[in-house]
Amino acid sequence: MIRMQKKRVNLRKTKPKKAQESRELSLVSVLKSSTKFVLLFKRTFLLWCLGNFAFLCLFSFIPNGWTNSLSILWLVAYYVFWCIFVRYMQQHMPYFSLVRIFNGLIPVSKIMFINISIYLLIIIIPFIPMFMGFHDKYVEFFEGYMGLIASHDSMTGTTLFYIFMLLISPYTILRPYLAWIASLIGKSRSIVDAYKRTHHNYWKFVGYGAMMSSLFILSYYIDNIYDVNTMIYIGAILPVYFNIVFINIYKVFYKRKPEIKPTFD
Repeated sequence: MIRMQKKRVNLRKTKPKKAQESRELSLVSVLKSSTKFVLLFKRTFLLWCLGNFAFLCLFSFIPNGWTNSLSILWLVAYYVFWCIFVRYMQQHMPYFSLVRIFNGLIPVSKIMFINISIYLLIIIIPFIPMFMGFHDKYVEFFEGYMGLIASHDSMTGTTLFYIFMLLISPYTILRPYLAWIASLIGKSRSIVDAYKRTHHNYWKFVGYGAMMSSLFILSYYIDNIYDVNTMIYIGAILPVYFNIVFINIYKVFYKRKPEIKPTFD
């Protein structure tokens, strides 16, 4: 009897874990459902856009922008605004929850750390061969590389940097962003968990990132060419819409599919 009990215990311990379900992201269906939501709830969408526009206008009145200490207060209020937005769109009461707001700071801080680390690596790594003694052959390449980074007006440097950041965006921003949304409604705030859930969807996230950034880049070039200010209006509308899209992407990977129980006639 004792041996049988030991065998049962061992069987329980060696029970294989259930593999996490792999889900495919359909950008077309997600964009359709997001657009449908905007059209059905136009008043709600416009109110959130007006709220976002008010924050952007308020920031434009802060003297010296980010160098002013008041910008920190603005940033805190703006973060709370988006936390309330996510909870409202997910219909999680109460919409203002200090616990969830502080909980969301954990994935946000990790996202900031990842992006700052990559930016520092881009600057620091080219110096390594210099310390290893490759002066004669490497110095010409090094000067050209640092020239591209330093020149903000260089089309080649800007384009290469944009392509590089776009290709790594699923690991640095887009998929970690889902962990932030999950943390605000009491789900897993792990960025690693977000990577696992969105496995096999790398190029779809790259495509979504390209679509988002291209609209902002287009607005930027229109402003520079025609000397207008469309960015503040685009910046008031698109972030609200893209966050709705992100919430729908979150539902694809985080919402449990209903289990269909077999019926017997």
